[in-house]
Amino acid sequence: MSSKYPTTMSCMDAFNRLTSCYSLGGQFRSYYRTGQLNNCDKQLDKLKFCIFNGKDPIAVQKWYQMEAEKNKQLVGSTDLIWEERS
Repeated sequence: MSSKYPTTMSCMDAFNRLTSCYSLGGQFRSYYRTGQLNNCDKQLDKLKFCIFNGKDPIAVQKWYQMEAEKNKQLVGSTDLIWEERS
């Protein structure tokens, strides 16, 4: 595997991101940006993966690689709505 992707994953960080997503502020941010509440599937999947595979460096690198590929394919990102001011 390439050293381009991390070989470790923090389950505590994954848990914190999940609780932040489910929080009132996280849901408000999601509703403001996209017009709908977030079901936090991405954060939950990361936590589940970390619990079961977090110690395997090859599996972690593959997971990060797959996530990078998914993010490249995103269409209609909220960043496309906003224009940068000059």
